[in-house]
Amino acid sequence: MTRLTRRDRAVAAAARYAIRPILALPLPWPVHRAGFDLFAPRPPGDVRTREHRGRIAGVPVLTVEPKDRHGTLVWFHGGGFVVGSPKANRAMAHALARRGGLRVILPDYRKAPEHPFPAGLDDCLAVTRAVAKDGPYRLGGDSAGGNLALAVCAEMLVEGRGPVRLALISPAVDLDPARVLPEGADEMVLSEAALRRMVADYLAGGDPGDPRASPVHATFRNPPPTLIQAARGEYLERDADAIAQRLRQQGGRVRVDKMPGMPHDYQILVGLAPAADRSVSRLAIFLRGGR
Repeated sequence: MTRLTRRDRAVAAAARYAIRPILALPLPWPVHRAGFDLFAPRPPGDVRTREHRGRIAGVPVLTVEPKDRHGTLVWFHGGGFVVGSPKANRAMAHALARRGGLRVILPDYRKAPEHPFPAGLDDCLAVTRAVAKDGPYRLGGDSAGGNLALAVCAEMLVEGRGPVRLALISPAVDLDPARVLPEGADEMVLSEAALRRMVADYLAGGDPGDPRASPVHATFRNPPPTLIQAARGEYLERDADAIAQRLRQQGGRVRVDKMPGMPHDYQILVGLAPAADRSVSRLAIFLRGGR
């Protein structure tokens, strides 16, 4: 069993007693977005990586370039489809670029409720299609970004230009508003009220059974090797298991890693929590081509 350090436990406590209550407040989403960006972890200064902003297929993106590049990763940030931005994932992107030798592209896709489903997905697809024209690429996402990565992956596989590797952090794969959340879950970040509000604002009356919205229903033609990470006990732990089963049923090779005692999407806190450092290193090794 993995031992958690004092810093890991401090991060978990902050999630449980600070972040979760704040996210549960029925504030306008732009207010929550400002808070997310304000407290986003900052990457350490490192000459081995550099970043720049631009546009791909008309979509704003943040790109992190390593000094020695061996591939490209398109990564979709989390935030329940309503908050979050590439800024929240900067530290993780720099770590993946540095440790995996990957150019990391973070699309700043449109958010709900101003731009409900499928606007954000359309942005993610547009960026991925443009990147795929340049050759092999990797694909990934955390939380809501994991949902988007799976929906994009399914479409790109149909088009014959699927990713060579897929990495997911606690993906939300079933947006059915009638689903029953697991009893006894130790969810440190997402209250049930916040989770249901995010989904309702994203779908905006759309069909939750649409495979593009709930990729647990999607078809994955010859899926790539996939690594899924989740926090043990979180609400989306079952989603990780469900999509792993779905991908395996369709011929995919899938590994699921679960970390006890840590909050949902703890990997974005790389540099602050040793558990996050270890998990992101594992992601980098996998995306580079390791097992």
